Amino acid sequence: MFTRFVAAGALAAAAVLASSAQAAVSHFEFSGGGVSGSGWFTIVPDVSPPDPNPLCGETGQNPCRADPSSAWKITGVTGTFSDPVKGITNAAITGLIPISPANERDPTFDPAVPTSLSFIDISPGNYLSYDNLFFPSGAPIVCAFPFTGTFVDPFGAAFTVAGGNIVTLWGDGDYLGPGTTTYGAAVVQGSNELFYQFSGINGGVPEPATWGLMLLGVSVLGARLRAGRRPALVG
Repeated sequence: MFTRFVAAGALAAAAVLASSAQAAVSHFEFSGGGVSGSGWFTIVPDVSPPDPNPLCGETGQNPCRADPSSAWKITGVTGTFSDPVKGITNAAITGLIPISPANERDPTFDPAVPTSLSFIDISPGNYLSYDNLFFPSGAPIVCAFPFTGTFVDPFGAAFTVAGGNIVTLWGDGDYLGPGTTTYGAAVVQGSNELFYQFSGINGGVPEPATWGLMLLGVSVLGARLRAGRRPALVG
């Protein structure tokens, strides 16, 4: 990573409604550089946490941050991850690393930096960033890295894998050229960085319109199923 403001993410490919509270699940898969993974994100409409700087917006302080309005929050993850070179084959993805918003300011890009920005300390001076945000319409510009369009932003998402590993997966947007999307990933265990590839990891990105139609279609189906069950619950 070239700054603390670029690192972490994963990639999602299709979504279906999971509950009447607008929780949804989105399938993801990625591969490249010798690593691969697939599974499901649980996502909900995002509500920004408070800016970690309680003085933000006051005279002499940075503007207050908020997560992008197009973001959904990743609240859970399941699936498998492989890095055969490191002896990891179809290891279970065991959970999402909760966000811990950091009061690290940027004079140029505040308030574009998401409030959910968090960091994983690997070793002195070595960090990975994440914010666990999901973007059905493609990530906007959130930092000094001016590329867009991936389902996670340059900060990305972080999750644990069986065996004591942490995987971060991030989006590099159209970094490799207009009309393209590319992703990066890192694998760490304690203070050891087992794998790092900034870009060039592939994954399918569903069209936002298709994603929305799938949500709508499953929502209607769920309503009909609930309506169909209702008479059996009466009496």
